[in-house]
Amino acid sequence: MAARRFLIWFWAGGGGGSQFALRLARRLNVRFGSDAATLSLRADDPALAQARAMGLSALGANVVSDRRRRLATLTGLSESAGVLAMHARDADAVIVPMNFAAAAPLAMTLAKPLIYCAHDPAPHPGDYEALGQRLTQAALLGRASRVVALSQDAGKALRTVRSKLRVAPLGAVFEPAPAPPRTQGGPVRLLMIGRMIRYKGLDILADAIARLAHRDDWRLRVLGDGPALDDSMLARFGAPQVEEARRVWLSEAEIDAEIAACDVLLAPYRSATQSGIVAQAQAFGRPCLATPVGALAEQIGAGGWVAARADAEAFATALEAVLDAPAERESRMRQAVENAEAQWESDAWNWLFSERL
Repeated sequence: MAARRFLIWFWAGGGGGSQFALRLARRLNVRFGSDAATLSLRADDPALAQARAMGLSALGANVVSDRRRRLATLTGLSESAGVLAMHARDADAVIVPMNFAAAAPLAMTLAKPLIYCAHDPAPHPGDYEALGQRLTQAALLGRASRVVALSQDAGKALRTVRSKLRVAPLGAVFEPAPAPPRTQGGPVRLLMIGRMIRYKGLDILADAIARLAHRDDWRLRVLGDGPALDDSMLARFGAPQVEEARRVWLSEAEIDAEIAACDVLLAPYRSATQSGIVAQAQAFGRPCLATPVGALAEQIGAGGWVAARADAEAFATALEAVLDAPAERESRMRQAVENAEAQWESDAWNWLFSERL
């Protein structure tokens, strides 16, 4: 079969979707040739310059696609459709790496096969605009030639599109870059980082560390942006072992640096499908402690720990076990790297080039 070219189209202007788009483009180009993937990003997306610095082919779109600017997004659809058609002109198919404001209506204007990555079968509790997410995702699922689930757990929940469903683990686009382990000794450095929405379980973590207040062998950093990390929640992280708790939007380089500097990443989620920050930590060789929700246990494997339940008591118990077992932390750090390497080397996206779309 002749080489194929794909347009990876994401017009949400930044965040985790843009980073997944960049990583997917890098994955396809490494595996299938340097011209396998081109990115189409909004012109004001900081990831556009990042993509070009990485040597990726990237097009900027001067369009409005923003859930906070509904009227401007709707009135600009005709012009945006023209930009999309131009960007997709040389592509054999278009990949939507994550749902975004204008994706569903504009997808209907495409004359090319569409591949849609359904990160979440359904919105999480406390997530934004749940009804809008459901409606636009239903449209994208119907329009797509292939639907990609990023974990086996998510694939089971997408059984209504089983005939066109493919599973490509989220970790398969995270290129391993193990950070050197920290010098032995001193408190264990814990980190919770990322988008702070209610379902991420900040309250579980706050209650769990209160149970560990008598110990001085741990330090914690809580960093991210989102409504769940409000002033009242920040006040709950006032323990002396908490080095920093701050509501802040971090660049990708800052997130990388924080992960590389920690010993264990924490994911005390009440709900999840799979987690990009867990995949990122594993690529850095950092084990994770998570709750048993969604595909987190599937993602972590032997490269971390999973609490017995998604509550503070179980998370505190698991955290104490992590603190009490330095040799096990080292072992799970090595396993995290092995997990990342195995997924990166897999052919989870090979079907893009071997199947008729």
